[in-house]
Formats: sequence, C-alpha cells, structure tokens
Amino acid sequence: MKLTLASLTLASLACVRSQDLNSTIVGCVEVGCPASTADTANDNCTVVDDSFTYVGLTRVPTTQESLQGLSWTKGFDIIDSPQNNRSFQSSFFLGTPPDLNLNNTGACSVFLHGVSTSLSFGNDGTNNETSQGTCADAMGSACVNALLDRARTLFQGSETNSTSNADLCSALQDNLDKNMDDACQRVSQGSWTNLSSTALTGNGSPQPISAEENSTSTCWPVLPKQYQLTHVTDHTVPGTLLVSDAQKAELSITPILTVFYPRGDGSVVSDIDASLTCVKVVGPSRASLDTMSDGSGDDEGSAMSLSPSSTLAVAMGALLAVFFMGM
Repeated sequence: MKLTLASLTLASLACVRSQDLNSTIVGCVEVGCPASTADTANDNCTVVDDSFTYVGLTRVPTTQESLQGLSWTKGFDIIDSPQNNRSFQSSFFLGTPPDLNLNNTGACSVFLHGVSTSLSFGNDGTNNETSQGTCADAMGSACVNALLDRARTLFQGSETNSTSNADLCSALQDNLDKNMDDACQRVSQGSWTNLSSTALTGNGSPQPISAEENSTSTCWPVLPKQYQLTHVTDHTVPGTLLVSDAQKAELSITPILTVFYPRGDGSVVSDIDASLTCVKVVGPSRASLDTMSDGSGDDEGSAMSLSPSSTLAVAMGALLAVFFMGM
C-alpha cells in the first residue's frame, strides 16, 4: 500500500473539514466556553481583549466546495461603565480552515444590523436562548434570493475590475442602502438601516488572530478547534438597565451577506459565491449544566487550541500508522 505523506496530510484536513455542527447554530456548550469567575451560572469566553457571556457559531451556506467549513461566530456582552452607562456589544468572527488560501480571491461581508432585533426564527415573532434556524426561516426565501441575486449582479466582472476589494465591498453596502427589493419590504420595513461592511481580503483587511494576540484568550469559539479565527467587526448600541432590553439585544439575529469572487488566476472560487448567514448567540451556558460544576474541568474550548487540536492529531496519527505499515 503506497501513500505519500502529502496525500495523508490532505486526507486528514479533508476529514477535519467534514466535521459538522450538531445543530444549525451552536453555543458555549459545544465550543467549550470556560465558566465565569463571577458566578456559577454564566460563561466567560475571552478572545484576545473581548469577553462574551454567550456565543453563537454557524456555518456559511456556501455552494463552493473550496469554501466548505467556513463559519461565522457572534459573541455578545453587556458593558457597564463607571458613569452608569450601559452598552450592548456584539462581535463577529470569521472561522476558516487552516489550509484555505484566498490569494487572487475577493471577499466581502455586509452586516444587516438594522433588522436584527425584529427578526425571529419562530412563528410567534419571539426568540429565546435555544431558538435557531436559517435566514430563510427568519427572512423568507424570496428575500434571501433577492439579496443574493443583487450581490451576484454587482460583482459581475470583478475578475477584470481594477477597483479595490474594499471599494467593491463598500459599493455593495451602498447598493443595498439605496435600493429595496419587493421581496424584502416586509422584513426591512421599507429600507435597510444600520448597515456595515468589511472587505475580508485585500489591503487593510482583518487578519487571523495570531498566537501572540491570542495569549490573553481563554476561549477559541470555532469548530474544529484548529481553524483560524478572524475578528472582523464589532457592533455596539446604547443599552438600558432593563432586563427586557438586554434580552432583546442578546437574542437578536444578525444577517450577514458574504460574497467571494475571483480576482485572477488561482482563485479558490470559479464564480461568484454569495450567501446569507443568520447568526445569534444560543444557550444554555456551559457553566449552568447540571453535569458541570464550574466549567473549568475541560479545556477543550481554551485558547491553546489555536495550535493543532487533538482531533487533527488523532486523524494524522491514524493515517501515518497506515502509511508506515504500507511501506
């Protein structure tokens, strides 16, 4: 049996990429958030300098095989200042396979913050900590398809377009801001508001969190654990001391329009890939589970997982055993 070490490495990475989530959106229980030291009921997932009581992780519904495994993670926290001012902060991270090469590939993300608190996955128009679904559930398939068609049309010809990735991404945000598809009138209540955009590739684009930056982290909210994590953007809104306001902000659903497009030879995509991801944080907290006393007995979610995890090590070990047995 003749296998090359290179083929074994590729096979192990393919195995890792095929690891899927056990539900559409997963939270601290699945990613392994450490327990808070302030109480026994909440988690505290710290990534670099930001701490989150809740997180939500979901896959990007891409149609390109080369992009399989991409994910968006949302972290939420309530920030209180000494002046008794409160704000609600949501942070967004892109999870990518370690072997993904986006050279000669453009990528853009547009966040539809304005509709977040009005969306729901359930028929009763409300969300709870365990509710989850897709953008088709929250916005309707017709609106989703209209947004994707608009994005694909805008990025036509991008391979030979000299416009920067950042400018193309801003153009998509501007296009959405100035135009409204009939299929989205009900969802948007007439217009898209509070949009933000970030180019994911090109000059000035956010980069994966480095080992040095990650030294202060206690958590790595992505699956599989050896995936890279890139802090893309934050969204902060003024808050109040009302519990109902905090819950509404915490359980809001954020639609993210993600577009990948070829920009030359060697691109990982052969055509424009546009997708809409709806992400929210989900519970319960890991610390609150009856089977765990403090959430600190398992370091699966710790930041040390930035290096290859046990999943990859086991996969590589098994494949290498086959390799050496066949020599």
